[in-house]
Amino acid sequence: MSRLNSLWYFIRRHKYLFIIITIILSVGVLDDNSYLNRYERYKELEQLRAQISYYKEQYDLADERIRELETNPKAVEKLAREVYHMKRATEDVFVIIEEEDYDKVLIPRIH
Repeated sequence: MSRLNSLWYFIRRHKYLFIIITIILSVGVLDDNSYLNRYERYKELEQLRAQISYYKEQYDLADERIRELETNPKAVEKLAREVYHMKRATEDVFVIIEEEDYDKVLIPRIH
């Protein structure tokens, strides 16, 4: 019992200190708008801003590529040859596939 009395006496003597510590803990850590939550939101916001800038760059590149395809017939021909493996009637096309990518291609394997 004396130990409980001494603890109660210590708390009563330093009650303002305990109140200040409680307020600091509630504002700094436990609250929904605490500094810890604000820091986490700030880091998430920075990541989202980085993603926005990345996607803006990708959009600008794609927009430039579309404008080039609309205005330059050689760019259309290059795309048709490289991506769709199109050829002229007088040409032969050879597609070279890496060995590790061979299973991904829908070409029947010749043994």
